[in-house]
Amino acid sequence: MLRDASPQSRTLNRTEFVLLCLFSIALPLVEAPKNIFWALFLLLWIGRSAYTRNWGHLSRGWDLLFVGLILVPTLSCLLTPYSPQWKEMGDIVGYVSLGWILARSRLTPDQLKWLFASLIGATIAGVVHGFAVMQLDPKRVWLQLNSVGHVNHSALYAAGIGILATACAALSASRFGRRAWQWSVLSATFMLAAMIIFGSRGALIAYLFGALPVLLILSNVRLQRLLPVIAGLMVAGVLVGVIGSKLSPSKGNLSIVEKTEIGIKTGNFSSFRLQSLQTAIELMHQNPLTGAGPANFNAASPELVRTWVEARQETFQRERYFFSSHAHGLFANTLGERGLLGEGILLTLLIGWTIALLRRRPARDASFSHALSWGAGFAGWSVVFVGGLFNTTLHHEHGMLAMMGLGLLLALDVRSKASQKPD
Repeated sequence: MLRDASPQSRTLNRTEFVLLCLFSIALPLVEAPKNIFWALFLLLWIGRSAYTRNWGHLSRGWDLLFVGLILVPTLSCLLTPYSPQWKEMGDIVGYVSLGWILARSRLTPDQLKWLFASLIGATIAGVVHGFAVMQLDPKRVWLQLNSVGHVNHSALYAAGIGILATACAALSASRFGRRAWQWSVLSATFMLAAMIIFGSRGALIAYLFGALPVLLILSNVRLQRLLPVIAGLMVAGVLVGVIGSKLSPSKGNLSIVEKTEIGIKTGNFSSFRLQSLQTAIELMHQNPLTGAGPANFNAASPELVRTWVEARQETFQRERYFFSSHAHGLFANTLGERGLLGEGILLTLLIGWTIALLRRRPARDASFSHALSWGAGFAGWSVVFVGGLFNTTLHHEHGMLAMMGLGLLLALDVRSKASQKPD
């Protein structure tokens, strides 16, 4: 068949979908295969779309927003007074194009199930591998996913997967039966335990903020009936997390409680995020529209900021600023690196994504694929914007995972009323 039946429907064929699943499995685990599978998927999707003259369907507003997400950081690279970090553009184009492609594609219910199984299963394998490495290597302080890296990045990725597992648990009891529900609950509990071991407060908040609403909305069960399940999941997760942290040989890995206690005692509860925001504002003042350029937050050295402040005939107070490679917050980091244009496109994404979730909230009789796609969209939203209050989100592996969720959410628009019936 040379052409899709409808220009509004662009279903992934078998080869495209296999490559997408292989990419999803490799995403948290291995670097080179991840890039190879993604490149093959991208090239095949573009080639088949051109051959069939069917690029799927998406509203013009979202097309313009996806273009803006690539165009604005490109302008920041072109106009930066510092060394442009063009390598960073590869990451941006990668996660934006992934969300864009999935938004213009449609996955069948069976494909959606396999995709979620690939994403969740690979992350569980990654956590087990990371924990084993911690036991064997005394120098490894933090739990992390092999291909994701730093503990905060790995924790954000795990938070998104944890919300996906919770969505599966909320749906599987009525859609698949008891065995599927048991596996989904075990996966959700395992991811909660992993979040505790990761020790990232921001990622844990994003996980809980996303998982609890997904569980309540998708399960279609009254809150009082779900309270024992929620309590059981949290108790089991805490117990497994505590046991796991006790098994770790590391003495330098502070728990979430210890980090919070130290922050309260030292009066630095934000862990220098407020000071990072001040640094971001100084960077924005120098280049209001486009900022310092992607990955150039570290251009603001103490000496340079002192020069800027004293040029305004103000007193430089070193303790008001924090200097690092990034701002430890999505909104502050975007302001410093991409200026007002970057902050504007980010806020537009926040508003558009929020409206998309509200408009597509699944009804009680919604199909499994509709409900699960909505759960994926909410997972991405929580990781990017709730996690973004505490960490620099929307980049690399957890950025790709989040944009996959957005793409699946937006793809609901191409489904006919017939496909909205229970699968």
